[in-house]
Amino acid sequence: MRRPAVVATLAVAGACVLVVLVAWAALVGPQEVFTGDGPQISRETTTTATEEAPIDTAGTTRDDVEQADPPTWVRVLLNVVGGAVQLAALAGMVLVAFLLVRRLHTAFVRRGTREEAATGEFETLDDRQRIAAAMARDADEQARVLEEGEPRNAIVECWHRFELQAERAGMARREWETSSELALRMLDAADVDREAVTRLLELYREARFSGHEVGEAERRAAVDALARIRASVGAVR
Repeated sequence: MRRPAVVATLAVAGACVLVVLVAWAALVGPQEVFTGDGPQISRETTTTATEEAPIDTAGTTRDDVEQADPPTWVRVLLNVVGGAVQLAALAGMVLVAFLLVRRLHTAFVRRGTREEAATGEFETLDDRQRIAAAMARDADEQARVLEEGEPRNAIVECWHRFELQAERAGMARREWETSSELALRMLDAADVDREAVTRLLELYREARFSGHEVGEAERRAAVDALARIRASVGAVR
């Protein structure tokens, strides 16, 4: 960021100089800028009671007479040129400011994106570690409830253990989120075997909401899906 800072400093300094020049030109007027004689020295004299002698104009030449103010068209031209210079200077300042702001904005956005990407990567890794730890601590209990009792109740309770693991991993349920969606979000963050998750979720919904019999075949399918999920926790995918 050191190079953009130097460029910004030089651009601001140039803009300040430009502002001073434009302000001076606007103050004295374009005609004085291009044709003025500079500051005039005061030549005041004391008045006397004597009358001034008549001015002798006998030796006045044509060149002396032509030292009067320039014609009107010259003054108009100078005013137009001066106004154009001021507008060009103003446009230049606006352009410099726009380019400066855009360059600084681009630099900050790129830097923020790099930092956000790095931070997001660390947070994802940290989340996976917490989830993997929570799932590992509950693995034996989850396997036990799946093997015991009626197959229907065992499969439902096995899926509910994922919801408990998510809470233990520090994942709070959002307002619009169901408990099953919380479990799915945790498993997605853990990057486990998605086919196994889909299969176990189908068995859970079948066991909880269907009216037909759920038997040992469904239990064995759930055991296989759970084993695949646990095997893929922490694996490089």
